[in-house]
Amino acid sequence: MEINQDINQVQPIGRILSRTGRSFLHLLNEKLNYLDIERDYYALLLIELGDGSLTQKELARQLETDKVSVVRVVDYLAGKGYITRVKSPTDRRKYSISLTDKAKEKLPGIKKSMQEVTETGFNGLTENQQAEFISVLGVIKNNLSKANNISRL
Repeated sequence: MEINQDINQVQPIGRILSRTGRSFLHLLNEKLNYLDIERDYYALLLIELGDGSLTQKELARQLETDKVSVVRVVDYLAGKGYITRVKSPTDRRKYSISLTDKAKEKLPGIKKSMQEVTETGFNGLTENQQAEFISVLGVIKNNLSKANNISRL
């Protein structure tokens, strides 16, 4: 049976990006298999940047996901001892999220592994190609975001 060599040319960009993302996460999970979590590494980086003032709502915005998904992420990471939630003294519906000492201890390894996987993905590309790739992805994302907003009106 002959394989159609043109199949890669007709794959939707979403499929290509999805498969690339899965490959990235698979390799990242292999590198971080010593941890007692299997996902949500990026959320930890965002929470670190928030320095104790990040709310669940803001985390949802930064992750570009809905509040229900963020509650699952926060519940998972809190259950594993990586983050704590603190109720706002002025608004009982708001929680700020902070890293625990356990998370702070693990973050350097998570960051290092993310960098290594990114470098593996960029292997053979010049710095200019890498920058152009990131730029083009940003344009595609922006175009699709605009189209989604228009279609919802």
